[in-house]
Amino acid sequence: MFEQRQLLDQMLSRAEACVKDLHLSIEESLKSDEASLGQLEVTILKAMLRLGAGLLGLILSAYAAGLADASQARRPCKCGGMMRWVSLRTKTVLSLLGKVAYERVYYHCKECKGGEALGDRRWGLAQTRTTTGVVQLLGYLSAGRSFVDTARELCRTLCWPKEWLSGKQVQRLAEPLGERLRTMDTEGVVKWWQMLTAARSGMMSEPVALLAKMESADPIRRLYVQMDGIMVRLRGKEGKGSDFWREVKVGAVFVAEMGQRVSRIAQAVGEVAQQQGQELRTWVDRPQGLISYVAGQVPAAAFGIRLYAEALGRGLERAEEVVILGDGAHWIWELAKEHFPEAVQILDFWHASEWVWKAAKGAWGEGSQRAKEWAEEQVSEHLIKGDAAGLIAAIEALPAVAPPPGANRSLPEQAAEYFRNNAARMRYPEYRARGLEIGSGTVESACKRVVGQRCKGPGMRWSEGGLPAVLQLRTLVLNDRYDAALAALPKAG
Repeated sequence: MFEQRQLLDQMLSRAEACVKDLHLSIEESLKSDEASLGQLEVTILKAMLRLGAGLLGLILSAYAAGLADASQARRPCKCGGMMRWVSLRTKTVLSLLGKVAYERVYYHCKECKGGEALGDRRWGLAQTRTTTGVVQLLGYLSAGRSFVDTARELCRTLCWPKEWLSGKQVQRLAEPLGERLRTMDTEGVVKWWQMLTAARSGMMSEPVALLAKMESADPIRRLYVQMDGIMVRLRGKEGKGSDFWREVKVGAVFVAEMGQRVSRIAQAVGEVAQQQGQELRTWVDRPQGLISYVAGQVPAAAFGIRLYAEALGRGLERAEEVVILGDGAHWIWELAKEHFPEAVQILDFWHASEWVWKAAKGAWGEGSQRAKEWAEEQVSEHLIKGDAAGLIAAIEALPAVAPPPGANRSLPEQAAEYFRNNAARMRYPEYRARGLEIGSGTVESACKRVVGQRCKGPGMRWSEGGLPAVLQLRTLVLNDRYDAALAALPKAG
């Protein structure tokens, strides 16, 4: 389309000039005894970035010139009229190589008052001054750090002046990318679920492909699926006084292998199991390979479908055993019942222990020695042994107390109901004898890693659109699927 030989000559000339300037700079630096390797590296890096920016500008200008030659003075407009050549205009964009200036012909349509600069749309620069490469890098980096930190670190790494990029600019570029990725993912999940539902009801004869590609076809001894929730602060419409909190649901999926250490709780339960004459396998499961995450500020039903799709992709149908660990929240067990009906359900031991302490403190007060002694006794005599009935009886025997402010039932009454609802999920000696994990530490860690570290920093307040976008970026990066998701994005027109 454009004259290749002319472009090559321009690029060679630009490169030659750059190398000569670089040589002079290095020659001057070496005259000083204080010159360091680090200084030489930075000098060469800056020169190469300047050269790259110049070469990119030449390429974009040449491409636009070729389009202009083919279009001549007039070209058709989308409105049906004709656009007329107006002028040659220079545009400066921020690229991974730095700021790049290039020239393109601008056309204008009198009928619709619209205009177009040739070449901009081809490179995704029609209504922006930031290249796709920069936007995608900002999306990746801001998944792991604040927008301000992303701007600061990128400017330092690429030797940019600080004023080239601010935290607000990063936010305005990264969040729309995250939203595009989230929309694509949501639409894919909805379509997949509709097809799967139709196949199960006999309306489709073709098998439904997995939403996520399986890592291998090898059998899996044990697959864990853990769920939890974490609260995040959202920005109200009337200022900080109107801020509110919403729960983000988090899921962690991983294949387990036999571990090499026994935790303190495993040792305690092991002693009880041995006293009861049970054979005990001392090594407890641990994650093998990648832990993949699902997160979203969405209803439980939508979250469950996404988590189920993730579990299928990780090998759910090849797993000999599936284990669901949760803190006792009703929505967790409902999702387990719907999507993982054959799974072993386990109530997180530490959350159960916390409820024992809540009952004790509710009966005798915070910091009470009697509360401490009672709680420790119930944990060792009932909870560790998996004796839900004995624990409930002990709680119901506590002295009657008034409910906390704003509650309808006392803490002991709440604790008794909690254990009644989860009694079948508290067979801890049996679980440990089989090497099962009994603590949901993985998903609690996931809540901190996926949501807490990125979305709950000092002073962080999120818009209702910004939070889902950043969570999408965060999970894609942590699951090592960011580049694949970018490749699947529809190209901008």
